[in-house]
Amino acid sequence: MILVGVDGSEQSGAALRWALKEAVRFGARVEAVLAYHQEPAFVPATSMGLHPYGEQPHRHPARDLHRAVEQARAAVPGAPDVAETVVVGDAADHLAEASKHAELLVIGTHGHGALAQALLGGVAAKCLRDAECPVVVIPPHAAR
Repeated sequence: MILVGVDGSEQSGAALRWALKEAVRFGARVEAVLAYHQEPAFVPATSMGLHPYGEQPHRHPARDLHRAVEQARAAVPGAPDVAETVVVGDAADHLAEASKHAELLVIGTHGHGALAQALLGGVAAKCLRDAECPVVVIPPHAAR
């Protein structure tokens, strides 16, 4: 099984497309995982008509993930079905845990440079350090 971290960015879309192409080549299953931090149920500013999250106060992570999966599948001829998993919490922690049951973990990086990623402890760096299967990191230019 190929595990893919999805966060809605262009880089994670590129990672998902890459994983789907590999799945077509090797007949593998694909699971896309979107992790998010749960927003508070009550935000004091909303009572004043303000919302700190902008025009879209309510996120729909499952719908966002499904949209990303469908866009990626449409771009890859013969793409297999994708298992979609939404979890609450830290993406790197969830991906590292799920990597115990995967043959490959595929993630995108937002491209602040390999050294910066390693020093800042981004999701890519944490996955490279903690995953229990091989990790493929799709660089930012691959999303263009």
